[in-house]
Amino acid sequence: MSGERAMTSYLDRREKPKLARPSDADMRLKNNRLGMTIFQASWVMVFLALIVVNWQLRFSYKAWPPAGVAPFDPLLPSAATAALLLSSLLARRGLASLRSGRSSAFLMHWRGAMVLGIAFMSIIVYEFASVSEAAMATQYGLTMRLMTGFHFAHALAILAVMTHVYRKGGRGMYRGDEHDSWAVEGTAKLWYFVTLAWLLFYIVLYWIR
Repeated sequence: MSGERAMTSYLDRREKPKLARPSDADMRLKNNRLGMTIFQASWVMVFLALIVVNWQLRFSYKAWPPAGVAPFDPLLPSAATAALLLSSLLARRGLASLRSGRSSAFLMHWRGAMVLGIAFMSIIVYEFASVSEAAMATQYGLTMRLMTGFHFAHALAILAVMTHVYRKGGRGMYRGDEHDSWAVEGTAKLWYFVTLAWLLFYIVLYWIR
């Protein structure tokens, strides 16, 4: 009997399914995604802090914009916002194309995302430079330049990363699986962050009076 129990116990141990341990590549990808999520959440808070500063400053004036200062025209910023939204959509499609093995489609969509990103930033530079002297004599103009300049610096840095990714993609350095294409996924997520941050600024600067 003791021999049978020992044999049964041994067979039971043999038959228990072994839990598959995640590979090092899977763990790196999981950590990368978690780190990106934490980064995005923390930096959105920084942008929200600038919005809070903007609101606190506007409460120090009887009117916003202050008397004698024309409000910012939302026409060109609206066009810039549309370009940025479409740019993010193209970046997303580019990533999906790469994951499905369509490298040429990835490059086409990624290139379109970059061109629209440059168009967005060109408009923002124009808006930054076009702030009137009357507005610059008040917190209305100063905070506008602070917020748009802060956002532009982030957009420029991430666009540089997008350019680097595009060049590597053109050399065929991405095969398309999740681990291999993390650089593309991570850069796309950074661009989504740029889009979300701008949407917050766009509403506060051009539509909330």
